[in-house]
Amino acid sequence: MLLQRKHYPMKCDIQEKKDKYLLEINLPGFQKENLKAHVENGYLIVSATQDEESKETQKKYVRCERYHGELSRSFYIGKDIKQEEITATYQHGVLKLTLPKKDPKAVEEKKQIQIA
Repeated sequence: MLLQRKHYPMKCDIQEKKDKYLLEINLPGFQKENLKAHVENGYLIVSATQDEESKETQKKYVRCERYHGELSRSFYIGKDIKQEEITATYQHGVLKLTLPKKDPKAVEEKKQIQIA
């Protein structure tokens, strides 16, 4: 029987409050030391690493659903939010990030390109 390991998604809930956004990302089984979050080019990038079993100790599984390896997810937050303005906590397998809400800049009106 051939078994394939499926990609482990980072499931996330995002709440909009009056003056901030709250992100809650499920990361059960991960250690706080193996979580990273940083801002790069307007994106909030969250990554998590779970130690992979070495090839010598790998067992033959009938079904393998626990994730081992690295995964990441990015969220576009704009260039106005700075890394030092974001707070994060990790408890009971849930990473909680708080981002300040900034006044949106004027967005250019959507225009169609004429196709000849």
